[in-house]
Amino acid sequence: MTATAAAICVACGSDELMAVETIDARSLADAWQREDRAVGVPDRGGERARQMLSALPDRIRFDRCSRCGLEMASPAVVWSSSTYPADQSYPIRWEFERALDDLGPDPIDVLEIGCGTGHFLSMATARGHRAIGIDFSATAVAAARERGVRAYHGGFDELATHVGAGARFDAVVFFHVIEHLPDPDDFLRALAPWLRPSGRVCLSCPGPRRFTRLIREQQAGRSDFWDYPPQHVLRWTLPALEALVARHGWRVLTAMEEPFSWVAAASQIGIARAMYRGDTESPVGRRLSIATGWLRLLSAADHRSGASIYLCAERGGTVAA
Repeated sequence: MTATAAAICVACGSDELMAVETIDARSLADAWQREDRAVGVPDRGGERARQMLSALPDRIRFDRCSRCGLEMASPAVVWSSSTYPADQSYPIRWEFERALDDLGPDPIDVLEIGCGTGHFLSMATARGHRAIGIDFSATAVAAARERGVRAYHGGFDELATHVGAGARFDAVVFFHVIEHLPDPDDFLRALAPWLRPSGRVCLSCPGPRRFTRLIREQQAGRSDFWDYPPQHVLRWTLPALEALVARHGWRVLTAMEEPFSWVAAASQIGIARAMYRGDTESPVGRRLSIATGWLRLLSAADHRSGASIYLCAERGGTVAA
C-alpha cells in the first residue's frame, strides 16, 4: 500500500506542504521491539509488532506545512482503544504546574481528557478545583481512582454518559493527547459545547526541539520510535497549535516550550543509551553514557528544550471562516 500525501494542513489550513520523510512499517515494528528488549520485556515486542504490521500500510509518509511547521502522517493510522499499548506510561509532567498556575487560584470545574493515572487530577484537587477526568484505559482509570480522584473509563464521546449532557466546565485540559488525533478540528468542535462562555483550554504535546531526539538508539527514522503511527500521527509546533486554536475562536494566553535542564537531559540521554547497551548495572558504563549525552547536547543547539510544548487559551477570539 502506498502512503497518500496530505492535501491541506490540519492546523493552519495551508496547502503549502512538502514531503519530509517516508518510513516502512517493518522499521517501526523493529524499533518498538528494540525498546522492549532494552527494558527487559522481549516477549511483549513480538505481539506488538504483529499488531503494528497488521494495522499499518507498507509505508508511511510525513508532510510538513511550510507555514506553521506541523508534520502530518499519511495515512494517519492510530491504535484502536483495544490495541493501545497497555504499558503506556503516565508521568508527572512539567506542564501540570504551569496549567494550574494559568487556571488561577479560585476553585473551578476542570475536565481532563486522557487523565491516565490521575496525577494532574490529584494536583488540581489539592488546589481546591472540582476536577474530573476520562480515559479509555481501564487500568489507568483504576489507578486514578485509587488516588481518590474522580475518573471515568471511556472515550470522550462517552462523557455525557458519566456526567450528564448538561455538564459544563470552566476549563478543559489534555496533555499529550492531540498528537494522537488524526482530525483535531473534529475534536475541538466536540469539545466546545462542554466549555462555559469564558472557558479555557490547556494542552501540551511533544515539542520539535526536545532533547530526546538526540537519543539515536531509540530513533526509528528522523524521530523517536514512538513519534510515528500508530502512536503519533501529528508532530506539532507552537505556531501550529496557535493557528489551530485561533481558528476555533480561542485567544492564546500562553505558548511556550518546556524549560530545558542540562543535567536532566544529559542524564536521561545517558540512561537511555546505557539501557540499550546493557550497561545499566555498570557504574563506568553509566558514566560514559552520560558523558556522551553531554557531548550530544553541546553539539546540537536545535534540540535543547524540554520534552513538551504547552499552550493555554481562552474563548473570545474570532472563528476563522
